[in-house]
Amino acid sequence: MQVEGKKAKEIFEDRIFTVSNFLSISRVLMLPFFFYSTDKYAKSPSELFYLYLSVFFCLAAVLSDYLDGLFARILNQETTLGRYLDPVCDKFVTLGGLGVVTYHFRFPAWILIVYFLREILGVWLGGFLYLKRGLQGRPNWWGKFGVGIVAFSVLWYMLLPHFEQVPNVHPLLLEPELSAYLLLIVLIGGVIAYITRYWDIVFHPEKFEIDPENKKQAKKYRKL
Repeated sequence: MQVEGKKAKEIFEDRIFTVSNFLSISRVLMLPFFFYSTDKYAKSPSELFYLYLSVFFCLAAVLSDYLDGLFARILNQETTLGRYLDPVCDKFVTLGGLGVVTYHFRFPAWILIVYFLREILGVWLGGFLYLKRGLQGRPNWWGKFGVGIVAFSVLWYMLLPHFEQVPNVHPLLLEPELSAYLLLIVLIGGVIAYITRYWDIVFHPEKFEIDPENKKQAKKYRKL
């Protein structure tokens, strides 16, 4: 079965209003509130209410990322739109979170730029695989681990002003750059993994065929 393209409108031919899609979008809708509470906290680190509020929005976004996939499977609401909506919302939320800690808490701007370019590449690759090759790009463990590292790094950088006010704090807690460089390593690993998996599909489709009976291949590529 040779890979072949799809039409963009086919994404919207399945169910749109599902619990999992609502949870995905809810992460993006929480961003303005997260921006507001974090800005208030950055200006007045002693106002711990705003810190707790920011942490709540951060953890709620992580929880919704887990629940949308869970409900999609439990309620049998897995759709092509949902499989694209989930990672796209993740990109908005992770870029928003890293942007906030870059602006307020000295997260390395150049790593944010690398992350942004990687996400642009991911959106392009996902769209290309669907529209030109009729495939659903599958997330790998590097990408999933990266989202977790982003959440961890955002929380660590947000807590830095609070740690700086704590007497006799462990020196390691004052080095959130460690999480930033760990994120960079994960980003590089994820890019290498995607290039290795999809290079021939993108650039040499005439050499690539999907065998419906090949279970190992079906785990790597979702034919739409």
